[in-house]
Amino acid sequence: MARISFSVGSLTWLFFNTAGVLSYLASLDGATTDIEIQQKAPQLTIFLLTSVSCFIFALLLTFLNSSRSPLCRRSKIVLPSITLLTIFILMAMFDGNTIENHGSYNRAVFVIVFFPLLFTCGAIYLSMQLASLSTILLTVISVLGTTLLLRFGSIQSGWPLGLHELSLSNLEDISCRIHTPLLNWHDLIPYRGQTFWTGSTECPKQKRFARLVHPTSKTQPNHLVVDWCDQPNIKITVPPNVKDFDFEKPSKDEFQGIVLDNSVEYNVPTEEAKKGVEISAEAQSIVVDCGVHRNVLVQVVRDDKIVKRVQQYFEKTPAHATKPIKPPFSPVFPASLNKEDRLNVELIYIDALSRAHFSRRFPKTVELLNTASTPRANRKIPKNTQYNKLDNTTLYQFFRYHAHEVTTGGNTRAMYTGLKYPTRLQTIWEKYQTHGYITSWATNACHEWSWIYQPERSTTLSRFDHHLVAPFCLPEAHPMPEPYGIWNGPYSIRRRCLAGRETGEYVFEYTNEFKKAYSDLPQFSISSFIDAHEGTGDVVKLLDDDLHSYLLNHPNLNNTIIFLVSDHGLHMGLWWLLQWRSVVLEHRLPLWMMFVPNWFTEKYPNIKESLLHNEQALVTSADMHHTLENLVEWPRKPPPVYESSFSVLSQKVPYERTCEDAEIYEYMCICK
Repeated sequence: MARISFSVGSLTWLFFNTAGVLSYLASLDGATTDIEIQQKAPQLTIFLLTSVSCFIFALLLTFLNSSRSPLCRRSKIVLPSITLLTIFILMAMFDGNTIENHGSYNRAVFVIVFFPLLFTCGAIYLSMQLASLSTILLTVISVLGTTLLLRFGSIQSGWPLGLHELSLSNLEDISCRIHTPLLNWHDLIPYRGQTFWTGSTECPKQKRFARLVHPTSKTQPNHLVVDWCDQPNIKITVPPNVKDFDFEKPSKDEFQGIVLDNSVEYNVPTEEAKKGVEISAEAQSIVVDCGVHRNVLVQVVRDDKIVKRVQQYFEKTPAHATKPIKPPFSPVFPASLNKEDRLNVELIYIDALSRAHFSRRFPKTVELLNTASTPRANRKIPKNTQYNKLDNTTLYQFFRYHAHEVTTGGNTRAMYTGLKYPTRLQTIWEKYQTHGYITSWATNACHEWSWIYQPERSTTLSRFDHHLVAPFCLPEAHPMPEPYGIWNGPYSIRRRCLAGRETGEYVFEYTNEFKKAYSDLPQFSISSFIDAHEGTGDVVKLLDDDLHSYLLNHPNLNNTIIFLVSDHGLHMGLWWLLQWRSVVLEHRLPLWMMFVPNWFTEKYPNIKESLLHNEQALVTSADMHHTLENLVEWPRKPPPVYESSFSVLSQKVPYERTCEDAEIYEYMCICK
């Protein structure tokens, strides 16, 4: 009987083990487009969860057999070992990071679900020694059900809320009606519930031994000074200035190699470096190595040629107005120019962040933003008087800011060019350059997005005046040959570090340096972050302290309009695979908030009226582009890039607007 029992048990184990393998292989089915992978996501999730269940059943079956024959005792060791080895082989064989080959993401979801479920089943099995299975299951179901009900009850009311206790509202005349989802899945698992096993959120500390000394004149080169080094020489690496690149557009994989190949390395005696080493003004970043210690520094040195271009734009005498400026900087001279109304314009762009998730993962920043002026009476002022500097600016938030497409390309193309499709259209930063602004782009991802927005322009790309991207192509931040894995790199579910600091710190530091270098001239800057682009939604919280500090210490809020924006919400991870209603809603409703100086809305009261109205209107990234164009030519209203866009500053978007009116694809539309 023991042999018969073992034979039946072994066949059952073999069935579940084989079913687990086949289900996992089925969950690896890839796609060639974003739409296709989104449509396949529920099916792939079912296969993946089936695989988890089958492997767990296969493991449990070997322990549930009560026979004490030597054959069965050996099977309790051999069969689970085979199951675990099978799982390990599957995890190791398939580790792609694309929609065609997404093995690494399947592996992450499998691990996140498999081990908690296995431990739970194991606990139930051990408890069966003390009580009946039915009693244990009833207890587990009761406890789990009560916990879920309490959790959902505590989080449900917060989903539609914004800042200043305002919320998404379905006014009577609004056509795009968005209702709070029945179950708010993104809030179910608390912070670090999915990443508790990934280790510390702190970057390994690096000794700060190098610094840049700024000369009296803003246009003179900085000097690198080393305060400490226990080696006879230091190594200095200067990554290239990307804006000077002159070649055909590279792919994402090629770009890192081009940056590293064009980096310049040289050694300097430590004693000489302690006295100071001149650094080229063209360098935007400097890597300093002292043995195992590394510092990365960023700089922005004022460029006289750029300053001359801007000054020439504002000079109104015919002699200057007729002087040509090299393309693409041919200036436009309006008949009248209100220079005193020329605001700095700043975009803080965080990829893959919904409005609701911003409220979850940025508690310090949310507390700070709640102190900004609001036209309503429900402003909260903390006791900390340093927050009072936000008195000079008013915060506006757009609850129906709707994504155009699933991924970044189409959404940011509309944001920066006004169109969803590749064209030769002028980029927004090029337009700001031709209207008397100095421009800057800093991003903590090793990718040159200008080629995405101008695919037909080849080497005639419009470039930013200052551009920081190269240091994030270092292998520490962008590991090769698999930079887009879940454990290291820009899509990692762990912290993103470079030389002992969060990569986002460098972006904010660079933008601050840009502000200092051109404090007397109009500025247009984009600070871009990839921190939310991962499957758990936890990593972006590490940006909270940096964003809070940046806004709190902003040098010129009284003369700057800030766009705090994203392109879409989370589109990775377990919840995204399930495609439940709350998950889809968050993906379609990214972050868009604006800081507008109070004096500006007082001087132009129609702006305030439009902004208040548009907080509940259906708007898109094409409207954001139109708004940016409105600012660069203020107070003259520019024509729309295409008929369906509005400026939220100077136009009231009709509440009757539909997805079709806004050119949002039907499959993307969440309006009821």
